[in-house]
Amino acid sequence: MNKTVVSLSQYKKSPDSLIETISLCNGLEDLNVEDQVFIKPNLVGYGTIFPMPLYGIFTTTRLVEDTIIALKDYGAKRIIVGEGSVYIKGYRHTYTTHQIFTMLGYPFLSKRYGVELIDIHSQPFNEVVCGNLKMHISKSAMEADFFINMPVLKTHNQSILSLGLKNLKGCISTKSRKLSHSPDNRLDYYMSLFVEHIRPSLTILDGIFGLEKGPYAGSNAVRMNAIAASRDPLSLDIVGAELGGYNPGNIPHLKEYALRNNRSLSLHDITIKGLTVEELAYNLKWDNPWREDNSGPKAWDKIGIKGVHLYKYDKTLCTGCSFLYSPMLLMIMSAFNGRPFHNIEIVTGKSMSPSGDADKTILFGNCMIKTNRKNTKINKAIFVKGCPPTFEDTVTALEKCGISVDMTSYKKLRNSTLNKYNHRAEFNDKFFYLKK
Repeated sequence: MNKTVVSLSQYKKSPDSLIETISLCNGLEDLNVEDQVFIKPNLVGYGTIFPMPLYGIFTTTRLVEDTIIALKDYGAKRIIVGEGSVYIKGYRHTYTTHQIFTMLGYPFLSKRYGVELIDIHSQPFNEVVCGNLKMHISKSAMEADFFINMPVLKTHNQSILSLGLKNLKGCISTKSRKLSHSPDNRLDYYMSLFVEHIRPSLTILDGIFGLEKGPYAGSNAVRMNAIAASRDPLSLDIVGAELGGYNPGNIPHLKEYALRNNRSLSLHDITIKGLTVEELAYNLKWDNPWREDNSGPKAWDKIGIKGVHLYKYDKTLCTGCSFLYSPMLLMIMSAFNGRPFHNIEIVTGKSMSPSGDADKTILFGNCMIKTNRKNTKINKAIFVKGCPPTFEDTVTALEKCGISVDMTSYKKLRNSTLNKYNHRAEFNDKFFYLKK
């Protein structure tokens, strides 16, 4: 059996480093210059309540431009850059995909290279069967002649790693994303299915910055300068896992896909061209440790926070609600004055069950309210309605439980996260914000 090929290079210079990486795996061999090319970066979402540094979270704009240059040099004429960033309609704290494009300078790419920018949410969807669910997947992504997937090398609290297969989740509708976070905890199974409907012709892994303990609060980016490319999406993710210091067989959605398609997860069955994995690998730490009683992150022990149980998120927590998880942690920290809170618990997602021991139970989001509205174990329920709830309603619910959020302290904590990479030479915002 012929081995699949993954090329691996060190990022040194734009666009040369990427062009060399694509060439090593013959990445454009099947491209016809008249083909409709669709580039899918990872611009997961951006909000004003918890603005975050982009290192290791977003695909670098620099590498997206390098990809466009490589395509133009080849002769490609029709190029789309499309993404479906997390956006909550009517929710003033989140940016639309086009607002994120504008923030990062993508209109410059459109003007200079003639590429089209599309928000997947505003485009038609095809209905497909994924497992036992009907899901809606971007028609433009599915029907592109040449699809280029551009994930980031980052850890993820729900999927361990977010690489190429998971990045395709950004091509499905908001409703379908919520369905994939089902109460049966089959998120990994659904993430393994998207690649069977959207078939990348080329996957480019952006490992210029890797992310550990991602993707939100407590994450830490490292400069890795790794770029990988392959015409085979699974092989790319296998190499990506190894670059991050993980056994691919321990990444559930990769294992699901490999078992279903009788594929190997071993590096021995892949031809790696360019550098070796060992030359660029970095052991990225996964997730933030939680207390043994599941009452909150272990970091709270140093602060001395007691009297509140914010249970660790599970795989049923949708991305919309997860955007508020980090702010909620910071809200509680801002409110702590050295005295224990009043026996509060906060349950999220679709499957959690209240303990029955708390004086007040915050049911966070419509799914949790629906699941536990009539739960007789709850002493006093505080509903935080919404899909997801608003920032303001979250603050109100905490205050009803005696957790008085100090917005000044909250903003200081938030800004310390936002500014943690300032004045560090290896981090430069020119990789994200085009200033031309």
